[in-house]
Amino acid sequence: MSQLSAIESDVLDVIPVGSGQKIAIRDVGQLVGLDERTIYEVINSLRKKGVPVCAKRSGEDRGYFIAETEQERIEGLSAYKAQVKDMTKLIDQIESADLSNWHEGLKISEHKGA
Repeated sequence: MSQLSAIESDVLDVIPVGSGQKIAIRDVGQLVGLDERTIYEVINSLRKKGVPVCAKRSGEDRGYFIAETEQERIEGLSAYKAQVKDMTKLIDQIESADLSNWHEGLKISEHKGA
């Protein structure tokens, strides 16, 4: 069993259990008095300690929650899996770019700026 720091315990206390209620990162920060970057770090630390903190990252119903069911875990992971696919495509595009001749065949717009 992992020992939680005081900050981890404070953050964990405000994250709802179940996907029916979610909390925005800014609201977590306001409740525990921490900036968003620190909240992200704490959430990742909680995940490393086995807490199934998930997030819905788009739409009006976005926010963090602790998954109670496999369906909630799947819901919470879907945005991360989509991001991994997008990043994999980006990596492939950069790796396959011709470093010497990438500019050939590009038509630069003559209308620059506003």
